[in-house]
Amino acid sequence: MAFSDNAFLAKLREHADRARRLFSNPQKPERERMVVRAFLRCIGETFEDGEIFASRDEPIDVRFRATDFQIMDIVGDNKRGLAWRRRQDRYRNAQHIADVLEPYTPSQPMSFDDAAQLVVDRLSAKAARYGAAACASLDALVYIDLHNRHLWPLEPTDHGRAIAMLQTQGWRSVSMLFVPYGVVLLAAPAAPVVIRTRAGRVLNEWPGLDGLFDP
Repeated sequence: MAFSDNAFLAKLREHADRARRLFSNPQKPERERMVVRAFLRCIGETFEDGEIFASRDEPIDVRFRATDFQIMDIVGDNKRGLAWRRRQDRYRNAQHIADVLEPYTPSQPMSFDDAAQLVVDRLSAKAARYGAAACASLDALVYIDLHNRHLWPLEPTDHGRAIAMLQTQGWRSVSMLFVPYGVVLLAAPAAPVVIRTRAGRVLNEWPGLDGLFDP
């Protein structure tokens, strides 16, 4: 095995080990903080990492200044912990770079309207569980992390129904992270300023993806 193969595979194994730890249950609060970091960077809000902290008060997951985030991940059929365990096994057994190469599959677009409706559908059960009174003080943040999907086109054409349904659910605000974009779909008058002032815009304020989720 060539040295370059050795070095490359060692990096892959190290990355897989970190990912397995990250997607374990004890790391859920840190994963939620990562989502908030990425969202704030996408919408162009500067912050100190100490301002983003996991909450012990249900149903708030993460607090940032006056914002009380309730976090939801949409990953489709992708069980991330299981997927990384399989990669970990494959990387560990690999002898050559060719052993870990995967066939190229082009990313498929998801329209803004479809993404907004997906957010509505997934938040529906949470809104019913918490009730309108609790939702009125919560800022929902939905992270869409679907394999081989990207947000396009960015312009909404008929998302009024989705917004009306979110209003009916009762959230103080609803935002979406669909990397590299951050979007505030709904902001009630009582929503925090950091959310309210960015309502209705698809924002991509972070240069590239490096460090997007990092402290």
